[in-house]
Amino acid sequence: MTTHVRRPARRRATALVVLAAALLGLGVGGTAALWRDAVGVDARLPLGGAVFGVGAPGEARYATSGTTSLAHTFGPEEARTLRSAGAVAVPVQVDSLAQGNYGLTYTVEPSVDGGLFGLSTWSLTQVGSAQACTTSVTGESPRTSTPWDATYTDAVAPTTEYWCLVARWTPVSGTHEDTVTATGSATVPGVGDPVTVTGSDRWSATVTEDVDPADEPEHTLTFTFRTFRPGEQP
Repeated sequence: MTTHVRRPARRRATALVVLAAALLGLGVGGTAALWRDAVGVDARLPLGGAVFGVGAPGEARYATSGTTSLAHTFGPEEARTLRSAGAVAVPVQVDSLAQGNYGLTYTVEPSVDGGLFGLSTWSLTQVGSAQACTTSVTGESPRTSTPWDATYTDAVAPTTEYWCLVARWTPVSGTHEDTVTATGSATVPGVGDPVTVTGSDRWSATVTEDVDPADEPEHTLTFTFRTFRPGEQP
């Protein structure tokens, strides 16, 4: 009499989980956690479910695998407003998500050299919304933010933060004044000695500094991020 032994399907399922874990780069001895993402972003970092995006409000671009920084650029278009209005506000949106026991922190580094922006006074401030980024914003914010601590979370919706760079430009003007003096001599018939003639003239002009916005270089706000585990410093 032949006895057929049916192996439990559970072993097969376990083997598939182990294989999936290996393909995802997870340790076989660890726990494989799967998250369902309802956000619809097209990039995700293999860092315990971290998402990071930067861009103009509503136009954030997301980091891909191996990327730890993103830059928001601005230049001639914003310079035209700066020249005509004397001030301009540049809003930037930052999306972030850290799942599991990962925290996420980032820093922002401005590069605002040359052109109208280089001649302006500017400030970088964290604000509560895109609409709050106006030319009336003043003050400087710390250039580091930690939107996610290392407390466990299974959140699927990113946190959105906003930054506002405000630049103010006042044309530099001044008055240039100069005096020209000329001296000459001539011999007049009937006069024994030469006659010396001296004349002078003064002129002035108002000089105004002007920069063409079309020549504005590209400026950047670079956001560099990293994740951290419980017990590590953000």
